[in-house]
Amino acid sequence: MKRSTFFGFFATLLGICGLALAAIALGTTRWRWNFADDEEYGLFERCSIGLSRNQCRTGLVEFAVPYIRATQSFMIMGAFLALIGVIVSMVIGCGKGGSKGHLAAGLLYLISGLFLMVACGVYTGVNRPLLIASGNTYRYGYSFWLAWSSSIILLLAMPFGFLANSSKFNYV
Repeated sequence: MKRSTFFGFFATLLGICGLALAAIALGTTRWRWNFADDEEYGLFERCSIGLSRNQCRTGLVEFAVPYIRATQSFMIMGAFLALIGVIVSMVIGCGKGGSKGHLAAGLLYLISGLFLMVACGVYTGVNRPLLIASGNTYRYGYSFWLAWSSSIILLLAMPFGFLANSSKFNYV
């Protein structure tokens, strides 16, 4: 197996994992969890869970606050760039990337990982004082941790994207 094929395949594999985690984090409602009242807070909806009630509400005023909008925007941009990075990595893995395809894949993974990291950082920075002040009432949920994991995995995919150049262009 050629070096470019191996690194392109590995960058694609990490990119798919990072993209899947980002998509799950975007679509689920467990960014913050109030286990005293059984309420889950996502980026786009809030759900009340429990034995007798199970309802979700979207379009609330609480989703219009600037930090939620910033988190939503950076998560969507990061997931979109990760999708493009996966496509570019697949093209490189097939040997059709051209002379600069590996640079595009590496930069796409870098920028998408940074966007996801900014989204998680904004959410953490605003919600951390709430979580500390509430005692043990609020906790971060699995969606929040999946988003952080996605940013780390995409940043790990970056060097493999950069190293996935064709053997005809051995300057990296």
